[in-house]
Parts: sequence; structure tokens; C-alpha cells
Amino acid sequence: MKRPSILLLALAISFSTFACSRNIIPQDSSINVEAPSTPIPTEKTLSSFNLIQGTDYLMAGIVPVEVTRDSSLNPFEWISRSGYSGYSSYATYNYVFFNTQNEEYHRLLPNNDYVIYQTAGFPQLVYDPNDPEKPAPTIEFWVFNIVKADFNGDGYLNYQDKITAGISGVSGNGYTELIENADAILSQYYKDASNFFIIYNVNSKNFIAKVNPITRELVSTTEMDLGEDVK
Repeated sequence: MKRPSILLLALAISFSTFACSRNIIPQDSSINVEAPSTPIPTEKTLSSFNLIQGTDYLMAGIVPVEVTRDSSLNPFEWISRSGYSGYSSYATYNYVFFNTQNEEYHRLLPNNDYVIYQTAGFPQLVYDPNDPEKPAPTIEFWVFNIVKADFNGDGYLNYQDKITAGISGVSGNGYTELIENADAILSQYYKDASNFFIIYNVNSKNFIAKVNPITRELVSTTEMDLGEDVK
């Protein structure tokens, strides 16, 4: 009488093991992939050089290799002609400046690991309806909004990450970082050659940074008291 019980038990264990084995999903490295902690590598290329009006310098961008080398790479096509300011329509990893007088060249940044999110040259043209054809003034300095790290872990450097604001001379020399890890750059205002203002937001607080473009120094930072309901 015990043999049937033993046989039934063996069959039950065998069936249970088979059923469990059918519920096991083979492990696939393509499933449940976590966001990379570092940006996805991108091949880069050098765009065509273009003259910075009123200077002896040519300027080119280091951009993704899939962007062809043609006139569309002219950084001044996406930097507004009315004042040399704008957002890049493609990733710009660095700038290269070439001095036509001494034939020397250099990069703005020491490496090509970051994304330059916005570029602006100052002073900018102030539109005068009485002189609509007035040419833009010669650039004295550049301000760059740069994404340096993948803060949200999505594998890309873009506007969703924190921003560093830096400044350089028109030739790209003397690059200096003024503000780090801002959540947003709200405004940039050129008062005169020695007074420049950057209004920005970080950690739900708003600040006014006063900058001396000549010395490239951050003169002061003032937190704006706009009420607790204003972030």
C-alpha cells in the first residue's frame, strides 16, 4: 500500500519542479538596464572656421561627427546675428579659436567632455528703429552656459542637468567659471564694460550675480527675496 503513495509523491514533486521551471524567465542583459552614470560617448569632428567680426580671430566648434562639415556648422548661424546669442541646435563640445596674426590656435576648454548649451557674445546690439541697419558691436567677451555632468543619470548632457556659467575674452582666452550647478540661467545683462549681471536659480532660490568682465571676477552674489511662494 505504500508503493502507490511513494509513486504519487514522486510524480507530484516532478510536476511541481517542471511547473516552477516554466515560470523562470531567462536573464537577459538587455532587460532592466540601469541608466549609465556617465554620458554616452560620442565621436566628434571640427566644424568650419568663421571670422569673429572686428577681430583677427576665427572660431569653429567641436561637434558630433554625424553633423557634416558644411555651412550649417557656422556657430554664428545659430548665435543670433542681432547680438551673438543663442542656443545650439546641436551639441557643441568645445570651441577652437585661431589667431590669423600669429597663426596660433587653442581650445576654449581643456577637454571635449562637456556640452556648451548656450553661447552669448557681449556687448549685444540694441535695436534702434531710427538706424535699423546699425551693425552689431565688436564682441568684447563670451559667456558660456555649460553642462559638465550627467546629474539625472539619463546618459546625456542637456538642459535637464545643472549648468555652469563661464566667461572668456573674445579670443577664447582666460576662460573662468563664475557660477556652478545652477538649475537655470534666467537672464544675462550687459551694463557696461566693467559691469555684467547674471540672474539664475539654484535649489529653488533666485540670485543676482555681478561680474566684472575685464577681470572675469564674480564681484558679488545677492539672493532675491521674492516671497516664500516664489521658487
